[in-house]
Amino acid sequence: MSKVEIYKLNNDGTQKTVVVCSLEDDKIVCRGEAENLIGILEKTGITDYSSKEQKTLFPKDGLKFLEQLQYNFKSGYLNASKVFNN
Repeated sequence: MSKVEIYKLNNDGTQKTVVVCSLEDDKIVCRGEAENLIGILEKTGITDYSSKEQKTLFPKDGLKFLEQLQYNFKSGYLNASKVFNN
């Protein structure tokens, strides 16, 4: 199963996974303690930086959504892993 972990950086320098998005039946399902973030992903979506038009992707877009999470979450506070298989 393909997955991406979204994690936050704690004040002490450690990282904590707050959301895991996984590909299930060609749709992305996000679970975790950051319910507000999950709601934003579902309602607002993320930017597709692989396209010149920078379309908005939603969990229903499947693997493409999962692949673009790492480019939408790369800051000092929230980061997303690359897609990995579990």
